Amino acid sequence: MYGTASQRKHQLVSSLGGIPIDYKAVDFLDEIRRLTGDGVDIVFDGIGGKHIFRSYKALRRSGVVVAFGHATSLIRGGRLTGGRRSRLRGLPTIASQIIRSWVIPDGKKVVPYSIQTLKRWHPDWYREDMISLFDLLSQGKLTPIVAKRLALEEAADAHELLSDGSVTGRIMLVVS
Repeated sequence: MYGTASQRKHQLVSSLGGIPIDYKAVDFLDEIRRLTGDGVDIVFDGIGGKHIFRSYKALRRSGVVVAFGHATSLIRGGRLTGGRRSRLRGLPTIASQIIRSWVIPDGKKVVPYSIQTLKRWHPDWYREDMISLFDLLSQGKLTPIVAKRLALEEAADAHELLSDGSVTGRIMLVVS
């Protein structure tokens, strides 16, 4: 397992069993090729936009990119707009890569994932996934990394912290 991260987050990637790749110091695609020879089986891409093409190139034959999150859809990094997203920004790029992956028979695929869409279109699947997730959490099989706990009233501050990329882990909003 490999994880792209800035140098200061390498210890976390290692502690989770991954091999860190400093995306600021090396080209992650070149590094994946150097480390694996032929690429990886799966890439979880939360960046989206044109980055999805590079994630696709990191795959070996029969590999899959799971596209989620789409950080590139944040308008101006989220700072000027309070973290709002332009829902259409980057959509043509991602859609074209998904279609290409299903039309051109190179054995690789791009699969989009959106929990909001799953909840809307397949509420039964969503409910099953949530039950499984909470079961794993209650059994201690999943241990989320909590960077900070903030009061719900501080949600705007949480968005600021997320948008500047300085957070390692998740921010929990706590209702008093």
